[in-house]
Amino acid sequence: MALKEFFRPFLSNLLDSVLQQSLEDDVITPEESVLLSQIEIDVRAFEKEIAKQIEAEGGLSKNLDTISFKNRLIDSVRKLALKDGTISRDEEAIISKLEEYFNNQSISQ
Repeated sequence: MALKEFFRPFLSNLLDSVLQQSLEDDVITPEESVLLSQIEIDVRAFEKEIAKQIEAEGGLSKNLDTISFKNRLIDSVRKLALKDGTISRDEEAIISKLEEYFNNQSISQ
């Protein structure tokens, strides 16, 4: 399945999902903003990884490690949230939304 057909909507919906979670209380805190920025950076890096594979191999292969991406993203966000020693309720809500999104969506080819 091509990037355009699956991964772009999947990744875009992922970003929308965590943004909506952040806006649930009508306020995006500075901590939430940092997490959202990191999530976007990680998602864009994964998009580039996918694009490179499509260019190099003419399509997506079974070697695309989507489980590793999910784990790296959640670990990265959790570590960033813990940087101040505490994960706030808002930060935990974003992390939970990420986990929920991945659990409810299939990212395998």
